[in-house]
Amino acid sequence: MTDTTKTRRQLMAHPLRDEDYAAMAEDYATAPPTADEVRAVELNPAALAMGRPPAGAGKGRNTPAMSIRFPDTMRADIHRRAQADDVPDAEIIRRAVNEYLHRHPVT
Repeated sequence: MTDTTKTRRQLMAHPLRDEDYAAMAEDYATAPPTADEVRAVELNPAALAMGRPPAGAGKGRNTPAMSIRFPDTMRADIHRRAQADDVPDAEIIRRAVNEYLHRHPVT
């Protein structure tokens, strides 16, 4: 396994930051992926955008809904983060759960 492969795998295991995108761009510029690497891409289904499709988008695939309660202060924090990222509140919750599960895998 090359250092480049390690870097790509490490980056896929955690939420990406600006530094990560810069490192990936530099890696791509110096060592573009080969056709064999492109065929070997593994996707993490938890990182794929899912949920209710936008209005008028036609038939899409929805994920099952789950009810969860948060204290008012936490709801406000979630909402502020969502506004700052220009995403729905539910996306912040999905990201948080995804990050937690990656940091605390069940063994």
